[in-house]
Amino acid sequence: MQIGTRFSVAIHILLSVEVFKDERKVTSEFIAGSVNTTPVVIRKIMGLLRDAGLIEIAAGTGGIRLAREPGSISLFDIYRAADPIKGGRLFHIHEDTAPGCPVGGHIEELLEGPLGAAQEAMESRLAESSLQDLLDDLSRLRRRGVRKRKA
Repeated sequence: MQIGTRFSVAIHILLSVEVFKDERKVTSEFIAGSVNTTPVVIRKIMGLLRDAGLIEIAAGTGGIRLAREPGSISLFDIYRAADPIKGGRLFHIHEDTAPGCPVGGHIEELLEGPLGAAQEAMESRLAESSLQDLLDDLSRLRRRGVRKRKA
């Protein structure tokens, strides 16, 4: 199972907003060029980030800025903002199983414990990392000249 790319794109947006804040007006078009997607996709995710109180978007002329300090925005905050449909749940247990089946009748209660524990571990780890931590790591990578590896 994989977390959708909305989460990593949301992080990309927030990093771009902070990295380029003093250099240029950060717009969805600009970020879309960095992410290599369309501005429509970026605006949709920006709407989720705005609704979660992570960014502010200037009306009219555009421009985006963080609504909070980078150190106070955890990766868990971003994860929850980027995935409101599933409610931030990593795992979804299939429904409408056959109640008379020895497996189908118990699959939900069987998986609740281990999958819930995995969810809690992931959330805890994401809560320990902030946007500022990623900005610091990015700064170190840029100083070293590390670039994206080609597959």
